[in-house]
Amino acid sequence: MLDNSIIQELDTHLKNCKKVLITGHRFPDTDSVGSCLALAHHLHAQGKIVQVWIPGEQINDFHYLPSNDFLTSTIEPDYFYDLCIVCDCSALDRVNKHLFIKNARHPFTLVNIDHHPDNCAFGDINCATKVSSVGELLFYIFTQLQWEITKDIAICLYAAISFDTGRFAYSNVEAHTFKAAMTLMEKGVDTYSLCQAMDENKTAVDFELIKVAIDNLVVVEEKNYAYTVIPKDAPRGKVKVIDFIRQLKDCDCFIVFQELQNKLVKVNLRSKHIVNVSELSHRFDGGGHERAAGILFKSDLDSAKKELFAALDELDHEA
Repeated sequence: MLDNSIIQELDTHLKNCKKVLITGHRFPDTDSVGSCLALAHHLHAQGKIVQVWIPGEQINDFHYLPSNDFLTSTIEPDYFYDLCIVCDCSALDRVNKHLFIKNARHPFTLVNIDHHPDNCAFGDINCATKVSSVGELLFYIFTQLQWEITKDIAICLYAAISFDTGRFAYSNVEAHTFKAAMTLMEKGVDTYSLCQAMDENKTAVDFELIKVAIDNLVVVEEKNYAYTVIPKDAPRGKVKVIDFIRQLKDCDCFIVFQELQNKLVKVNLRSKHIVNVSELSHRFDGGGHERAAGILFKSDLDSAKKELFAALDELDHEA
C-alpha cells in the first residue's frame, strides 16, 4: 500500500487548501466518479469549496451516487483552484480537456490518486499503487488518516469498488477488498438498492445497442479472441458492451471497436488469462490494467482494426 509519508503529505495539502477541483478520466466510470465524489464530500465537510468536473459527459448517468450538486460538466475560466485532484488516471492527458489543467496560469498543487500499474507519477503528490480500484485506495487513505466515512462517502466508495471489481468477480479482488467492502456496508450502504441502480437500469436503446454488438460479433477461434464493432450510427445506449461479450466462453481476449467519429475510434480491451491488454494498449498510447485497458485511435475504423489485429498477432508470435 502507500507509503505513510505520502499519505501525510496529502493530508497536509488538503488541510491547507481552500478551493479544489476534482476530476477523472475521459469516458468516466463509477470508480472514477465515485472516488471523486467521496473526496468532494470529505473536503466540503472541512469547509472547502469543491467542484467535481466531468467535462463533456452526461453527469446524470451517476444519479445513484450522492452528489450534493458537486458534479459539473462545465467549469468557469475564473475558477482559480489551489488544489487539483485527478482520480483514476495513469496520465494527465487521460483527462478530457486536460489542457485546462495543464495550462492553468494560477499556482496550484496537483494530486494524482490512481491504481493503474502504468501510472506515470504526473502529480506534485502521487498516491498511486496497484489495488482493485481507486475506491479501495481511498478507503485505506480515509482509514489511515482517520477521516470520517459518512454514509454518503461509504456509498460512493462501495460503488467505486463494486464497479471496478465486476461486483467482486474479477481477478483484482483480494481478501482486503472484501474487508473494505464489509466496513463500508456497516456504514449503512444499501447494497441491494445500489446494485439495482447500477445494473438493473437498462433501456430499450441499451438492448438495441447490445443487438448491434451481437450482430457484429466475430469470434476468431484459431487466435482465441472475439471482437465486435459499434458504428457511429448505432443506438447511443449506455450499456458497457465489453462487459457483455466477455461472458463468451472459450476466448481469452475481447475487443470492442466503437466508432465515435470518422477518424476517432474508442477501443475497449479485456482478457481472462493470457493476453496482457495493458501492454497491448501501450503500443498505441493507450493504458489500463493487465486484464482491462483502452485505446483511442485517431484514425478510421478499418485502420484501427488492422493495426490492433497486427499487434495482437505480434504478441502471439512473441509468446
